[in-house]
Amino acid sequence: MRKYTSVVVVDDDMISRGYMKMFIKPSRRYQIAACLSLADDLPDWCFENGPPDLIVMDIMMMNGRDGLTVSAQIKKRWPETKIILTTSMADVDCVDRAREIGVNSFWFKTYPELPLLEVMDRTVAGENVYPEHTPEVSLGELRASELTFQQRRVLRLLTEGLSNREIAERLVVSASTVKTHLDDIMDRTGIHSRTALVAQVVRLGLVDSTPERQRTGEEQQTKTEKEGYAQ
Repeated sequence: MRKYTSVVVVDDDMISRGYMKMFIKPSRRYQIAACLSLADDLPDWCFENGPPDLIVMDIMMMNGRDGLTVSAQIKKRWPETKIILTTSMADVDCVDRAREIGVNSFWFKTYPELPLLEVMDRTVAGENVYPEHTPEVSLGELRASELTFQQRRVLRLLTEGLSNREIAERLVVSASTVKTHLDDIMDRTGIHSRTALVAQVVRLGLVDSTPERQRTGEEQQTKTEKEGYAQ
């Protein structure tokens, strides 16, 4: 019997998970063992089922730990498991941190230099595939790569139409902290309207704009997508 490379996809965005499945499932080289909506679920899944050959995981998670943090845990416990981190964020710091952790490969969703399957093939073959250049994307007058991780989280919740108080409750910070982040972003980008800022963020694909309430409604379904998809 032909041996497939087992793959676990981890992404809290339903559209991204569907994209991954659409490209991976038809391949005769790979078998999707699970699709998880939370990076925090990955270690438990690996303990229960055994680590997969390959993990394709998004970095930005609105709930629980981010993909970089969980990758470090996986690499410490199962160093032979190969990991490809993905992101729509043009952030050079994420690339550098991934290298330090020992992540095998890195793929930009929005600005890919190579098709995902090629990155997977080369990673499984033992290569470390990283982008030659970090995409230079500007949000107004500011390079998007200069946004901090927390500022991206604020922007993502802003795209849901939340107030500063509501964003603060989601992030477990004070409303004044949220205001400070937004004031800094607006000052540095030169975009002083919340509506215009949201429009630019969504257009550039700097954050996952899927409403969190929609992701929450899908949580039960996505957390049970743990069976193989080759059938």
